[in-house]
This record gives sequence, structure tokens and C-alpha cells, in this order.
Amino acid sequence: MKIINKNWQRKIEIEDNIIYTLVFENKKYYRENIIELVNQHKSNEGSYILSNDNKEISFDKNSYIITDIFNIDINNKKVLSKIYSSLLKEIVEDISSYNELSTNIRVYFEKLIFNSSLEIEQGEEIDMSSLLKLGDFKIHVENDDILENFVKFLKVLTELCCFKIIFVVGLHTVFTQEEIIEIYKEVCLNKINIINVEYQQFNNLSAKNYKEIVYIFDKDNCEI
Repeated sequence: MKIINKNWQRKIEIEDNIIYTLVFENKKYYRENIIELVNQHKSNEGSYILSNDNKEISFDKNSYIITDIFNIDINNKKVLSKIYSSLLKEIVEDISSYNELSTNIRVYFEKLIFNSSLEIEQGEEIDMSSLLKLGDFKIHVENDDILENFVKFLKVLTELCCFKIIFVVGLHTVFTQEEIIEIYKEVCLNKINIINVEYQQFNNLSAKNYKEIVYIFDKDNCEI
């Protein structure tokens, strides 16, 4: 898999155990690239192109951008939709248990109607989706642990939502060096591809089991 930008000479080759960090020393250019990434993740056209086996693939459907690590919504609409789709699949694979539960609910509702002094009728039967909504399913979140929640979000985006690449803005400004090393270990272990977006250089945290590749654009927007 590969990412190119129409305005750059270099290409980003996505590989296992490789973490990329893009450094834009010109803050205006840094801001412009973040805005462009955000817009492209809203299905707008832009300079970034994602390809697989030399064929362009949808940028917004295969990648995700985190612009505010402090305001991560693990249970956003897209994630919840994937959760319920996954659970619906499990129901279909175990349809006998669902039918038994559905029958018990229907019998109970009929009993309620029979015992009521009012003229009550039941609406449409509870289907699979309606039944699941009663469970209010969502990803468990530890509210006071930003590091754990961040790593969990990366896993959810990759494993559940099937995003192939995740752009992260400001990782090095939020977490300590030791925390970032732990994050890098987790993303490599779970085959999560992240691309950091920063406005200044930080220590290269390459280690034995993974490599961090840093691409720098200086204050004149020249590639270093």
C-alpha cells in the first residue's frame, strides 16, 4: 500500500513495523495539510492519494484521521454501526437461539395484553435490529486513562472498522517518550498502520522490533 501527495516527490510505502512521522516546520503548511486531510476524509478531493497494488482506492473509506487525542469518541456513529453489524451476523449464525428468545418475548407481550384492562395491541414484531438496540451495546471506555483509550481506539478503527491507515495529529506533544514507545509496540503487535503529523522534530524512537521513518518539510516547505 502506498500514499502519495501530488505536491511531493517522496512516497510513503506502508509496511509492517514501520511508523511514519511527517514534520511540517512551517506552521501554515502544517495547518493546511491537516485541513486537507480532514476534508479528504469527508469525501472531498485533495492532493493525497492512497493506492494498493498500484490501483487507487478510496481515501476516506480506507483511512482515518485523529485530530484531537483529548476528544476521542470511541463509540462514534461509525463504530456503533460496525458493532451492531457484527452482532447481527452472530445472531444469524445462531438463529435458533434468536428464535427462542423472540418467541419468549412474544409470549410475554401477549400475556401483558391479556392481563391489561385496556384495549391494547402490539405494533410490529421486534426484529433483530430492534432487539439489539435494547442492549445498548458499545465499547467499554476507561474515562481517566487517555493512553489506554487511545490504543483501544486504534484497535477498534483497525479491527472493527477495517481502516488500513490512521493519521494521528500531535502524538508527540501529548504523550511522553515512554508512552509513545508503548504505543508503537502495540500498533506493531496489532498490525496497525499510523502516520504521525507534527510541526516540529522529536527524537526518533526506532527500536529493534520497529522503525520510525521521519519525513521533514522545512520552513520553506522543502523536503529534507
